[in-house]
Amino acid sequence: MLIVGGGIHGVGILHDLASRRIGGVHLAERERLASGTSSRTTKLMHGGLRYLAHLSQWGLVRDALRERALLLKNLPEVVRPIPFVLPVFRSGRPSWMIRLGLRLYESLATTADDLPRARRLGPHELGELAPYLHSHVLQHEISTAFLFYEAQMQDDVIVRLAARAAARLGATYAEETFVDRVECDGQGFRVRLVDAQGVNEVTCRVLVNAAGAWCNANLLRWGFLPQVTCLLNVGSHLVLSPSAIPANPDHCAAAALQHEDGRLVFFIPWAGRWLLGTTESQLEGTPEKWTHPPGDREYLLNIAKQYLALVHPGEQVIEAFCGIRTIPIVRRSGRASSRVTSGSWTQAPFSSPFYVRKWNHETASLSRKAVIDEYPGHRLVSIYGGKFTTYRALSETVGDRIAQWLGQGGECGTKARQAWFLDDLQPAEAHLFRSQAELRQGRISDWNSGRVIRQPSFVNRGIASSD
Repeated sequence: MLIVGGGIHGVGILHDLASRRIGGVHLAERERLASGTSSRTTKLMHGGLRYLAHLSQWGLVRDALRERALLLKNLPEVVRPIPFVLPVFRSGRPSWMIRLGLRLYESLATTADDLPRARRLGPHELGELAPYLHSHVLQHEISTAFLFYEAQMQDDVIVRLAARAAARLGATYAEETFVDRVECDGQGFRVRLVDAQGVNEVTCRVLVNAAGAWCNANLLRWGFLPQVTCLLNVGSHLVLSPSAIPANPDHCAAAALQHEDGRLVFFIPWAGRWLLGTTESQLEGTPEKWTHPPGDREYLLNIAKQYLALVHPGEQVIEAFCGIRTIPIVRRSGRASSRVTSGSWTQAPFSSPFYVRKWNHETASLSRKAVIDEYPGHRLVSIYGGKFTTYRALSETVGDRIAQWLGQGGECGTKARQAWFLDDLQPAEAHLFRSQAELRQGRISDWNSGRVIRQPSFVNRGIASSD
């Protein structure tokens, strides 16, 4: 079988299937593993405290907290507890409501994770844990504060470790490999792969489309009408210099700041620096060539100026990066025999009706739960949306379905630390445990130019499409 897409979902499915001892599993990634959104997260393994405001998302929060506990136990090298302060602003929700929300959040964590329980902070403790909060905010805008715990992760490292573990279990993967064409036959699919060495034709019984923002674009190029319409939005982050605050980031807690517009923005010590994010802005352009949302930088800097004791915060920005979220909006059915008839959709898939071009409503209430779409009449699965935190559970669900189709394979093995081979990898391949900054697109120079252009290495050979 073939998996298209080397982000956390594609690699997670590769690892799951390999852990079941299913043979002949291969993954193709058009650039490098984790070179997309999977290296541009807020670096948190969390349940999503803000989702508690929407009853329909409580199940997602529960699932995410269960997975957080499992990954804290299995991957302590790259997933670690991080303390958070949650200030209660006089102009916002009352403290009793915040305390109730934190208790609910902890009660949804049905699996023990050994994290300390949330508690109220005194003014002195708050000042010690979050010395970066503006003195005016501390004295006049905050009535009290709470301390709770989440987990911080190295996102791109987890992707690479999962891929390497899958390889040890017998799976294979290839980077800078483009899926140029997919054709159906009576047994499955004939696929043409293009890489720097040339063209290869392969066959597979099962095809998994885990290409994130490119999922529907892939389906259209392959001749299938998508069954899910999705919205693409952008989450922007700023990385600030360690000197932005007269305090050591490694000795501080993170902060969850409830902004006046209702968004929960995080200020996080990260890799000896400070990480501020995130936003929710609609993608302008296409994932291959797009414009940074013009207001995102100013939005985040205004939050920094309002709440944080920064001097000239705009001068402290040393990096900026954005990730593209895929949010499934509409799911259709009854397209078992539908094939693409419009050539314009295959040439310009992001202009097709299967991508929402304008969304005039707020997106916070939209579910972040993944959609696993099976194409009628074919063993073709597409993955839409989802959270990094729940990737392993999603991969297990997909693995269960594929094992049923193939009539082979055992139970999922990724719940066990042994399936990661970390004790072998850490001394032998220590470089795998270091985050690679070059994977994150959108360095500070890109904010100044306003453009991001993503081109696989094979574009110069005349192949213009991308997975």
